[in-house]
Amino acid sequence: MPAVLRVLVLRVLKVLMVPLVLVVLLAGCSDLRVKVGVFDTVDEARAAGAVAAGWVPDALPGSASDLREGHLPDGRYWGVFTFPHADEAAVRGLVGQEITTGTLECDPPGRLEWWPQIVQSPVNVDQVRTTGFRLYKGTDGRTYVVNWGQGRAYYWRG
Repeated sequence: MPAVLRVLVLRVLKVLMVPLVLVVLLAGCSDLRVKVGVFDTVDEARAAGAVAAGWVPDALPGSASDLREGHLPDGRYWGVFTFPHADEAAVRGLVGQEITTGTLECDPPGRLEWWPQIVQSPVNVDQVRTTGFRLYKGTDGRTYVVNWGQGRAYYWRG
């Protein structure tokens, strides 16, 4: 390859690389917009305004604990809580019809390290069910992923 052509190719590659690097950097920074709340109890979440904002379900039993939520300015949010088996009926009141097949979309920001990998887009319902989780369309518009045996539930909207 002649030297002039080689120089021209290198210049073109440099020009193309700048926008590509900028896009990658901006995509990585989008996770910085996520705000996270961690609460020991529902009362703590309520006092912090997370229930009023809708990031934590209002109808959680008072015994729910280890609550975490992450939300973005565009209105999308994700959360998790644990519940004792004695309050399983209250949690069942949050969930509606079980989702037994298909594929769902769930795109949590990478900064939510507590969010399970198996519940990220594309969410294969059949595969998730093999782990002990059950998926539900919630009565409150959220999507819930519940492990009844462990007393742990994840939810999202967005």
